Amino acid sequence: MGLRGVSTIALMAAALVAAPVRAAPSPIAKQFEFAIADTKASMMTDPAAALSKARAAATIAKSMPEGREARIARATSEWLSSEALTRLGEPERAKPLVEQAIATVRAEQPGSKLNADLLKSSAAIASKTGNIQSALPLLHQAFSIYQKLGETRSQAIILQNIGSLYYDARSYQRALHYYDQAATVYKDDPAVTVSLHNNRGSVFKEMGDFTAAEKQYAEAIVIAAKMDSPFLLANVLSNLAWAQIKNNELAAAQATIKRGLSLAGSDSTLIAGFYGAAAQISFQTGSTDEAARQIAISFRDGNIENTTMEARDNHDVAAKIYAAIGQPDLAYRHLRAFKRLDDKGRDLASSTNDALMSAQFDATNQKLRISKLEAQKVQKELALEQSQNKLKNVAAVTIFGGVAALAVILAMLFSVATSRRRRREISAANVQLTYSAHHDLLTDLPNRAYFRELAGDAISDAAQSGGRAALLLIDLDRFKLVNDTLGHNAGDELLKLVATHLKAEAGRDAHAVRLGGDEFAIIVPKAGSEEDLMALGGRIVDRLSAPHMISETTVNIGATVGISVGPYDGDTVTTLTRTADLALYAGKSEGRGRAIRYGPQMQREIDERRVLEADLRVALERGEIRIAYQAIYDANSKSLVGYEALLRWEHPTRGAISPSQFIPIAEEAGLINAIGDWVLKTACAEAAQWPENINLAVNLSAMQVEGQGLVSHVVNALAASGLSADRLELEVTESVFLHDDSKANETLGQLRALGVTLALDDFGTGFSSLGYLRRAEFSTIKIDRSFVKSATQGSQDSLAIIRAIISLASDLGMATTAEGVEIDDELELMCSLGCHRIQGYLFSRPTYAPSVDHFGLGNSDHVGIPKRSAAA
Repeated sequence: MGLRGVSTIALMAAALVAAPVRAAPSPIAKQFEFAIADTKASMMTDPAAALSKARAAATIAKSMPEGREARIARATSEWLSSEALTRLGEPERAKPLVEQAIATVRAEQPGSKLNADLLKSSAAIASKTGNIQSALPLLHQAFSIYQKLGETRSQAIILQNIGSLYYDARSYQRALHYYDQAATVYKDDPAVTVSLHNNRGSVFKEMGDFTAAEKQYAEAIVIAAKMDSPFLLANVLSNLAWAQIKNNELAAAQATIKRGLSLAGSDSTLIAGFYGAAAQISFQTGSTDEAARQIAISFRDGNIENTTMEARDNHDVAAKIYAAIGQPDLAYRHLRAFKRLDDKGRDLASSTNDALMSAQFDATNQKLRISKLEAQKVQKELALEQSQNKLKNVAAVTIFGGVAALAVILAMLFSVATSRRRRREISAANVQLTYSAHHDLLTDLPNRAYFRELAGDAISDAAQSGGRAALLLIDLDRFKLVNDTLGHNAGDELLKLVATHLKAEAGRDAHAVRLGGDEFAIIVPKAGSEEDLMALGGRIVDRLSAPHMISETTVNIGATVGISVGPYDGDTVTTLTRTADLALYAGKSEGRGRAIRYGPQMQREIDERRVLEADLRVALERGEIRIAYQAIYDANSKSLVGYEALLRWEHPTRGAISPSQFIPIAEEAGLINAIGDWVLKTACAEAAQWPENINLAVNLSAMQVEGQGLVSHVVNALAASGLSADRLELEVTESVFLHDDSKANETLGQLRALGVTLALDDFGTGFSSLGYLRRAEFSTIKIDRSFVKSATQGSQDSLAIIRAIISLASDLGMATTAEGVEIDDELELMCSLGCHRIQGYLFSRPTYAPSVDHFGLGNSDHVGIPKRSAAA
């Protein structure tokens, strides 16, 4: 396992001596500074305590008189809260705090050390959430600020962080290169030195050079012991134990583990590492039962599916142990977790190579190397001048000096030639590094950093000439499916092919750019007419949507294009990119596979959406979200068999908002899991009061199925309410299978194992793959309202679809439910076709409180409703 990340945990915590709030004479300001100092002191050893103290400091900051000092104080407390959350493994919660603090400091203290510290923290969050493309520019910005401020210690930490990214990406020689650079920049801090030795040791361990690894760890242990830092010492000992195990020094490893556990305290990650190592030793020595006990302690928090890279070796050990003791389910879970982390490492390596991660840092460091070479050149020129003076003196003294003079002249000429050659070499190297810093290694297209420069020049030239500059943002559709099914090598080949197509479409007068991942752009400095731009967007969509041959396999992707034109849609790179992105978003919302030109209404729609999202975040706690229940009836007996729970939002000023409007917002805002969990608990509690023959149907979002914790939420809802599992039916749509098919199958299989039934909603309106029906063993297929209505009105296509669905369901032993039955003609048609259950306004509208009287209704359920026919 090994906690290699001292540079990203302990070292970054040690770096928190930065950015003190400027001293103020008031007692409250002094109280705040004391609270901040206390927070920093706790960060390395107890992040949970540091988080509590940072929040206390934030409370003090809020009570300070409004002004610049108060704003900086709030930003400082937000920064430290985010640092603590990141260390506690919650980077997503830390992210908004850092972003808010950065916005404040950029306005109040741009270029300050606090500014750089925040950028560094933001980079740490980005890298922990897998967004390497964002992490590197942030680190570069922080590095530049530290350089200007002369903060060599902070520069060393940045270089170590870069090395750690290369370590995670398995580029070990480059990792060592940056660790060595960090040592050169700053050597005077023990914590920095401990981290350097520890990180070097981890690199050597992964390279299989255990002697070199143990030497590095030994040096780190000596320094950490002198520092009297149990946390740092335990980190190093954890890595040392795994190195000793891999080198088959089991007795030494056992002693290291014992010492490490005495220092680990309550740190769960350290404890997990030591017990994982202990389990490996027990398993190797044949003590399988003891190994099982130790590995169980390692994962005692039950977190298997959401572990970080540090748990990779523990998962490998656990899979072997549980397979050996006859627990295949647990072995399978750990094997999947190991594969997930292994794939993550490969993805990171791919991302590293694609982006040429440190091109900007290499360029920065190259300047230092060039300066050194220039200094050497100056020294040689001075030496040459001295030689020339000596030549003159020698010539004046003796006639025989001619021979010496000739030798000096030859030496001078050789020195000049050598100096010129080196200047040429330096110039060529600098050109190459500059090119690498500006271009994507995989596709050879300009990268995101160069994009801003090219787009800025295009906008500026258009403004000066009175012309137009256009930006086309291009997002590939279904690219992830290629990666998942054919592998990342095939994905890379496809990206290179896409780049070739885009360069061809751009021609000589435009620039094709890779922004990262499967996102591309085309910058058109001298844009033509609207028709020309739309034609270009259409050609891109058509070309990328055509079949592609990759690794002897035909793959089909697509593309969506958003188009904006400067200066009308934006006169800066930021604004033009934003408007193009809004057009791209609109294109995706309208079904993808199209080119969309930006229009002002798109900004209004986004603003409206943002307001709704803000209101939705508080709607649940304000009681605005409610559940309505619509009855479901047996088609033959017309007796009530269940209710479907339908989500409703009664906005205090806007009135009723359609689920089709707010559910997508909830999904994009990350609110759907909380809302979905509330629906499950509330609806199950309501259904538990109904007669036992009345069932409950609850809709699930695809994001709930794809996310974590759905099964436990269902279990909790059933347990809390007392509702029998066989009375709960969960409805999903085909979209759950479109992203992570294996995850959806696994989750739905676990739900089936609980005893709940599954219904496939809206079948026939999407891709309608027959494979979906057998994968999840659905109990019910729901026929969409659109088919029911059009079939009744005479559509032969809809009628044929309904017949096919009912026949297919019957053959597979599934029931069918017709949705949206509103008139007697529709009821009669559905019953005649053999549909099992009926749902719609003909029987009842959704109600917030189903009446107990409904439960006894029989054939006369819809008596009193005026008879209506299709003709009406």
